[in-house]
Amino acid sequence: MNDLDGLVGDLLDRYNGDEQHPGDGGPGLLDRLDHLPLRTRQPPAGGHAPPGSRPPTSLEAVSWSERIKVEAIGLDMQLRGSARTQSWYRALKAIPPGAENADRVAEVTRTVSRWHGTVLTVLGLRGPSVHFRHALCLACGQRTVYGRADDDRPRAWCINDACEDGEAGQPARYEGTRLYLLTENRVS
Repeated sequence: MNDLDGLVGDLLDRYNGDEQHPGDGGPGLLDRLDHLPLRTRQPPAGGHAPPGSRPPTSLEAVSWSERIKVEAIGLDMQLRGSARTQSWYRALKAIPPGAENADRVAEVTRTVSRWHGTVLTVLGLRGPSVHFRHALCLACGQRTVYGRADDDRPRAWCINDACEDGEAGQPARYEGTRLYLLTENRVS
């Protein structure tokens, strides 16, 4: 996983990725969300689409972009301890130093990593995660486990905020043999 500076750089400047999942060095991920090529809805077989029925961009992509920008402004305000807002771009750029000053780097990295992953999924650069509805988390015992079956690195994680796994106090993560144990832990 990238560090906080790398995640923010991928979102804003250039998508470089990390060692395991290199990016293409193209425009930042948020810029890609905002400037997707035109997408059209296909009319029913043999029918014609009425004029103006084709949206200029993917509404889902625009919605996610705006949501991340609003959350970035709010997070920046929290980290600075200020009621004043700044543009989303400046707010996102200010998050890494703000997290260091507030001594909240791990928490903020998880938040920005979630934004990063969401953008990759919306853009189709990564497959969506799936809910393991029949598996119980080994740490908290809840049915709150999601996973992704990437060819190079299958993994799963618990989304329960109250879940604490090990000394880190973070929700459980599953890879390798531990992922196998999780999939054997089913309830009827």
